[in-house]
Amino acid sequence: MKLTDFINVSDVETHILGKNVAGRIFPARDDREAWANLPTDLQQAWLTQAESYLGYEWPSLRATAFMAYFEEGSRKPYDSVETERRNALCTLLIAECIEAKGRFLREITNVIWLLCEQTTWCAPAHHYLSLQPGEIFSDVEEPLFDLSAGETAALLAWTSHLLKSPLDEISPFIRGRIRVELERRIITPYTDRNDFWWMGFGEREVNNWNPWCNANMLTVLLLQELEPERKLILFDKVLRSLDRYLEVQFEDGGCDEGSTYWARAAGMLLVNLELLYRASDGMLQVYDQPLIRKLGQFVYSMNINGHYYVNFADGSAIASQDYSMIHLYGSRIQDDQLRALGQIGFRSYQVHDRRGKGISFFQEMISLHCFASIHKEAALAPPRVQDVWLPNLEVMAARESEGSSQGLFVAIKGGHNDESHNHNDIGHFVVYVHGKPFLIDIGVETYTQKTFSPQRYEIWTMQSGYHSVPVIHGFEQKDGRSFRAEDVAYAYSEDAVRFEVELARAYPAEAGVQSWHRSLTLHRGLNPAIELRESCLFAEPTDQVLLHIMSSQRPKHHEQGQIRLQDHGNNQLILFYEHEQWESVFEHITITDESLTKVWGDSLYRIQFKLRHAVQQGSWMFRMSEQ
Repeated sequence: MKLTDFINVSDVETHILGKNVAGRIFPARDDREAWANLPTDLQQAWLTQAESYLGYEWPSLRATAFMAYFEEGSRKPYDSVETERRNALCTLLIAECIEAKGRFLREITNVIWLLCEQTTWCAPAHHYLSLQPGEIFSDVEEPLFDLSAGETAALLAWTSHLLKSPLDEISPFIRGRIRVELERRIITPYTDRNDFWWMGFGEREVNNWNPWCNANMLTVLLLQELEPERKLILFDKVLRSLDRYLEVQFEDGGCDEGSTYWARAAGMLLVNLELLYRASDGMLQVYDQPLIRKLGQFVYSMNINGHYYVNFADGSAIASQDYSMIHLYGSRIQDDQLRALGQIGFRSYQVHDRRGKGISFFQEMISLHCFASIHKEAALAPPRVQDVWLPNLEVMAARESEGSSQGLFVAIKGGHNDESHNHNDIGHFVVYVHGKPFLIDIGVETYTQKTFSPQRYEIWTMQSGYHSVPVIHGFEQKDGRSFRAEDVAYAYSEDAVRFEVELARAYPAEAGVQSWHRSLTLHRGLNPAIELRESCLFAEPTDQVLLHIMSSQRPKHHEQGQIRLQDHGNNQLILFYEHEQWESVFEHITITDESLTKVWGDSLYRIQFKLRHAVQQGSWMFRMSEQ
């Protein structure tokens, strides 16, 4: 699919140029009825948060904080301050629109000043975009357009638009400075450069950066005053760039960045589509296109129960989804299951839960102005899909019963080891019981410089040894597109669903594995169980074979050939194995990283099966059930 097959610059000229597009997107500050109609407790929550910034001692962005990324690999010293500045401006801006008394204008002016005075809007981790790689400081003469710069730009553009009159009453130079910085840091680089990889005009494949950066560029474009001819040139470039993103999307809608990244992938594509839809008063839309529908539906196909999601790649098992955007997506494509996920997730949050989450102004406004309507809707049933098969992504998910979190749930993947946000995890699977995690995908630690460096696979959470796949002759799976699944197959019947995959090509030649065929089946019915069958052929006999399974529950030897896992709710999973063939040992892993402890606490466990006897050819069965 190409966006430009449905929306072109002629359409933009007809339906957007010369129109009050900003007023179509969100209510103006002077639209007192729209702001007054927000729920009183929601208004008060925003005002209370904004009041915490009155007389605020704004943190400085020190040169040493910028340097810390290059010297220590830490993103936090710089990124946390910059994110706080944006969060503060977003909060103050919305509070000023709610109240419209000018009480927050001085602090808004302060943070505008701070943002405009920053040497760069680009995060230190993204300074590889520079034409001068290797520098530990930013060159003010080479503004870089990354995710952070785009977020800052879009927020300043909305601030300038919504507070035009009150800011100009203080001084016209405030908004004048915003115009200068948007032109210098965003509009000109976007116009002049085609080599930002995320644009898609080079050889590198794009990912979520493309719709994310383009959404912010489109915001600036819609809100700033530019010559019509120049606007059309930029609109054309945005549309063509978004086409590069759509070109690499799977027809099945699967996101190889994982379900946690849905909000920054399909969710950011939605921001672009919704900006065009609203700015054109509904005339420019592609919500009826099959690919757009599939991209939206992916997120509920990966939902296990509540806030638990299948989290292959750089994802968290407890995903921080933007449920108001999910609800909006479902409404636009007229999919009640997607709407239901959004509705249920959105209603689970309290009024105060969204503060300080780094959510963009656009997303905050969607949440704010749909709050009352979502809460008034008739309750929809949770979208717990019984069977999911994504043939392009090579991911299967299945549960015992449609619409229910009760019983067993399993998901397994194929793919290759050069996916976006890749882990070396071909053939990896997870198992949940009654919607709770038992055999897991660990997720990813807090991002550092190492995460996206050549040393990425030195990080334990990225390695196949910490996923539910074999280690053969001491060799784990390798990273790279050539290390991939083969002969992936899916079979479905009313009583069972099966996934098969050949893993040999995921390993280096030195491992001596000629074949490793994995078959995973969920059996339904009176005695539900998950059956894992492994068949292998090696170049020569060996006993150097390990099978690993990661667990969130402490494993215990139950009876011979049985391992028992039980959670605090007395849900349990029994793992049966061939004791004569395999020795099982347990490893306790202490967790200290904040991103992981928020999900798993301070402990995880690795179950390790060691082959007892040398084989050249072997076949084994493992079985998992509640009894």
